[in-house]
Amino acid sequence: MTKQKIAISIDSDLLDEIDSIVDGTKLRSRSQAIEVLLKDSIKSKPITTAVMLIHSKELNCLFENLDNLTLIQHHLNFLIENKFKELYIITKIDDRLKSLTKEKFKNLNIHLVNEENPQGTASALKLLESKLSSDFVVLNGDTFNDFEIKRMMQRHKSGKYVCTMGLISSDHPSEFGSVILDGELIVDFKEKKEASTNIINAGIYIFKPNIFLLYDEKTKSLEKDLFPKIAKLNLLQGFFTLGKYIHMPDN
Repeated sequence: MTKQKIAISIDSDLLDEIDSIVDGTKLRSRSQAIEVLLKDSIKSKPITTAVMLIHSKELNCLFENLDNLTLIQHHLNFLIENKFKELYIITKIDDRLKSLTKEKFKNLNIHLVNEENPQGTASALKLLESKLSSDFVVLNGDTFNDFEIKRMMQRHKSGKYVCTMGLISSDHPSEFGSVILDGELIVDFKEKKEASTNIINAGIYIFKPNIFLLYDEKTKSLEKDLFPKIAKLNLLQGFFTLGKYIHMPDN
């Protein structure tokens, strides 16, 4: 890995603390100690931002009942329980969504982003590029996942991958298309009729903010354009969510 020299100013007391952990073996220099401390700090920073993508054609799914609550209420409860602070909902905004922003949810701020002319899930996400400066979660709004997302976030932050994709096993992969794994790496995708495994995309992802560097003028869809591209670069890992999964259009 290429290293670059930089000049920084540090409080003298803090510098003394940094020097105190230089032991001459594992940490042989001040610069190495600073690098290790920075890496540990970045890894420990919690992921608190989520983005929900839902096409206007599927918007009604958010307000359908599921176990005595609407789907959007399930999403919000899941995010609040896992200590998310910001939720961006990208779709064609209607009055039902506007009413959500008038309610108070515990420590969760909801931002509505109007998508007047949908061009694809990747294009929708691109609308938030300037606001996503740290790792973030993306949810398919018409799909509900209830699982230990903290384990997925830990896996993501401990790796080098720009994206971690939630996966599940399905008895009917030909209805969705399948995912091809090599260990933890996702290496390929098969269309619905060509499905060769029972592993499918669960509709929940964690991205590093540098994902936007991999966009080009043809990037419109996450599923068709972006994921196959980063899989070929060995930058996409899979994580089995092993929890409740409901795709509302199927119900």
